Amino acid sequence: MAEPTTTDYIITGIPADQLFLFLFIFTIGSSAQSLLDVLRKEGFTRWAAVLESPQNAGVLGYPHNLIIYTPTNAAIARQQLSGGVNRRQVSDADILAAFLAVPESGNDGLYKRSNPTCNPDIAGPGTEDLMTLLNDPEFVNLPLGQNASIVQKNMPKGTLPIVLTGLGDTVRVIAEDIPFDKGVIRPISGWFTLPQLLSETLPFLGADKVLGVLERTGLIDDFDNRTGITFLAPEDPAFPSNLADDVLADILRRHLIVGLPTFTSDINHGDTFRTLAGTTVTVTITCGEVSIGGARILSGDTIIKNGVVHIIDSVSNRHGTVVCKCRMLTGPY
Repeated sequence: MAEPTTTDYIITGIPADQLFLFLFIFTIGSSAQSLLDVLRKEGFTRWAAVLESPQNAGVLGYPHNLIIYTPTNAAIARQQLSGGVNRRQVSDADILAAFLAVPESGNDGLYKRSNPTCNPDIAGPGTEDLMTLLNDPEFVNLPLGQNASIVQKNMPKGTLPIVLTGLGDTVRVIAEDIPFDKGVIRPISGWFTLPQLLSETLPFLGADKVLGVLERTGLIDDFDNRTGITFLAPEDPAFPSNLADDVLADILRRHLIVGLPTFTSDINHGDTFRTLAGTTVTVTITCGEVSIGGARILSGDTIIKNGVVHIIDSVSNRHGTVVCKCRMLTGPY
């Protein structure tokens, strides 16, 4: 029997070069191992044991392309010795859901090293917010259809990224992605902290003065329970203490962006946002440095139950004037 020719393949409706590529990808994909097999093979036996528990069985059948953030055996042992998985007791299902992220449509989920460039319209080198599977109302108060997020920030010089979670905690990615049949395993150095209330989070971010005013003026219940917020919290040295509480309350309303949570990865040069006070603030980004309403973001993307907090270096002014200088970032901002 004669060998098939290029013309024979084209008859199938697929050009020969594309058909060969398809067959190659199909062969590779069909040989990919299951999640549990890869975890055991790569030495993540404790995480495999977590996934094998009966209450987590549904995760193994999840159809989407998943990024599974995977603590090392040592990290899990440290967490168990510390007496808990978080600063409050959490169910195993919530723990696991917080470590599973779904990349945006069109993204294969694979982390690729890249060297940051000075692009004036980009908020930092390779910042990405990823939606997790965590949707328990104990930890999530977001608009319908939104689960809790984490934020991954690539670091300069092509080093591996860090991941920002609740209470301002960070975890390092410690190795390249490892493919399995339904996604990738992303090894990390520690445990994610689940989202907490704004009032529980601010003390960990050096914003005690802001918290004190929110409590004294009665705003804290609204800020804690409003669905989908972005709070621009001035750091303690920048927050005035010689003004009347009603004036300070008005200032803080101008620092609450209403609607969907706005992560630094969602911010573009020239964007404007409406605040709870009815004012607008404008964004300028220069060489990865973000200013909004005249205040520079010092530490961004702390996840809270109902959105996100950015710590800023000054009080945002009433008219939203923006000032920004160019510098290359050396870490999270």
